[in-house]
This record gives sequence, C-alpha cells and structure tokens, in this order.
Amino acid sequence: KVAATSLSSNTIGQIFVGLMVRGPAASEASARLFEEETASIMAGLKRRALLGSARLNKIKGISCQPIEGAMYAFPSIDLPSRFAAHCKSNGQEPDEAWCITLMEKTGIVGVPGSGFGQKSGTWHVRLTILPPDDIFEQ
Repeated sequence: KVAATSLSSNTIGQIFVGLMVRGPAASEASARLFEEETASIMAGLKRRALLGSARLNKIKGISCQPIEGAMYAFPSIDLPSRFAAHCKSNGQEPDEAWCITLMEKTGIVGVPGSGFGQKSGTWHVRLTILPPDDIFEQ
C-alpha cells in the first residue's frame, strides 16, 4: 500500500527550479511583482510552519519541534510497544503501518520516518505544511 516515492527531484528538475526562483533582474518590469509574490509565499510558509507545529503538538502522542526552513514537519509519534511488536511480527515497520492507518482514516498522506534512518526504537512521520491554512483548522 505504501508506494515507493522519490524524495528528491532529479538533477534536471533541480536546475529548472533554480531558474524559476532566480527571478527577473531588478530593472525588469516584473521585478516588483516577483518580490511581492515571493514575500507573500514566504510569509505563508512561515505562518503554516508555526500553525502546523502548534497543531501537531496538541495531538496526544505526537511531538513536533518548530518547523524551520522546509515545507515539512517531521514529528515523532509515540507508538505502544505492543503495536510496534505486532507490526514487526508482520514484517512491517510500525511507522509505516501508522501512516497507512492515517491515510485510510483521514486522507492525510505521511511518509514513514523509517525511510529516513531514524534512531532505532523511535518513530516519526514526514508531513507537508503546504495545504491552505484552513486545513490546519480542521
């Protein structure tokens, strides 16, 4: 059920993103609009980072450090040892099973932290903070 994903874009994709975010020269007519739009996007990301961390920390069993410099939250999830043992006996990482349940019950897609080399015995999930602000209010 958990699809294999590429967590980073390829080289060509990174080059094109670099070209897009460089923006127009200050002397070009679109420079002011580009700066305004960039500032608005960055303010929105900062706002959602603060809101995302705060909302996640209100959920029992989830602990999230302040989100800084990325579009992802990487909270730790407290999973009961019996649940973890049951998952392991079925050949599944506990955080993977947690992510599948999260998706099935809420539609929220998370990436299991086990794919990021987390410390043994700890569990995490990577979640994006890109949805619109009103999603965090639900």
